[in-house]
Amino acid sequence: MKKYILNIAIVLLALVSFNSCSDDDDKGGSGGGTPVVRYIRPCDATISDSLLTSGYLGTQIAIIGENLSKVNKVYFNDQKAKLNPNFVTDNTIIVNIPSGIPGEKQDLIKLYTNNDSCYYTFETKVPAPAPKSMTCEYVDDGNVAYIHGLYFIHEDANPLTVTFEGGLQGEVVSHDLDNIAVKVPVGAKPGPVKVTSVYGTTESPFYFRDNRNIILDFDTKFADGGYHHGWHAGSGYSTDGGLTGCGQYLIFTGEMDDDKWDDSKFGYERWTYRTTDPDFFDAGALDKYVLKFEVNIPDVWSAAALQIIFTGASDVWMNWQEGGSTGGNPNNAYLSNSNYPRALWIPWADTGTYVSNGWVTVTIPMTDFKYSKDGTNLNKVNAAGHYSGITLFVNGGGVTGTPCNPTFHIDNVRVVKAQ
Repeated sequence: MKKYILNIAIVLLALVSFNSCSDDDDKGGSGGGTPVVRYIRPCDATISDSLLTSGYLGTQIAIIGENLSKVNKVYFNDQKAKLNPNFVTDNTIIVNIPSGIPGEKQDLIKLYTNNDSCYYTFETKVPAPAPKSMTCEYVDDGNVAYIHGLYFIHEDANPLTVTFEGGLQGEVVSHDLDNIAVKVPVGAKPGPVKVTSVYGTTESPFYFRDNRNIILDFDTKFADGGYHHGWHAGSGYSTDGGLTGCGQYLIFTGEMDDDKWDDSKFGYERWTYRTTDPDFFDAGALDKYVLKFEVNIPDVWSAAALQIIFTGASDVWMNWQEGGSTGGNPNNAYLSNSNYPRALWIPWADTGTYVSNGWVTVTIPMTDFKYSKDGTNLNKVNAAGHYSGITLFVNGGGVTGTPCNPTFHIDNVRVVKAQ
């Protein structure tokens, strides 16, 4: 009983306290008069007793009042909402606040019928900027970095700003609601960037020049004295046209088609060294991690997938220093094992061809390491203990392409926390 009394009290308070449209023309009942708004409440049943004076873009709300059945247009500031007639009655309109950014901040809901209108004070809240990714996380000082996300709102009086680690502000070259082009300031350091608009400041989930947990930099020599630890090292290494400060990158290059197996040019391994080697990251929480790397593909790629395969000591390990006459258990059986999960990167699949037009950052959730060599979703990932080695290999993938002569430059392979 107390709950019902409280609800009645809230409604009565709303009738007195909230600004409704003029009651002078209210003819009452069945939509026969000027629409009147009494209050706004959320649609969430767990908090529906609450009253709202504001709401974020995209939020569903209930407009409560009288004579609402004839309302055929609702605007939030200058943004028109989509009305569903099934959600309009004489006393209630259920509607989503439009996702469009208001061109003018009026803090009004405007209701229209064929003959009347009603304005009601209500603040449409726009979220703070939401930077999501960077085309390439490694950009030289003075060059332009491209940030992608949401709610990049620029006002002349409150311009967008991008601040790099160390408090250095970049020059915003261009922008729209989803993209920012910013010139990297001299002296910018590795770390997240902060994007500020009139609606707030947000730190990026990604790191500029991300140097966390790099497992392949192609500059570190392994126990056998090479930049790889396995049977294959791709087509070699180079620094020409590479990322500043990142040293060598791995090269894959040669002829490729859907079925070609050429691990001498398109294969690279860093196998587990000791059977006691730990995983590269907390593999018991795959959903919290992503694989990232930088890649430059200057020539047309139109066949086969870049396979990324994690392995553990139970799959393959190599140690000629301590592994006895066999050197451990060097093998590549996992490559052709159709039941062994891996990730497949095939950016050309939708368009038929792919050229990266410079260095780009690739991000693959660790939960996507669930495919067979032929592209079948195995609906499983490897358990912890299978992530102390890694193989890169261009082959298969289950997508039909066309013969090509691609070149891959790959650097900074890392596993980091997801966004």
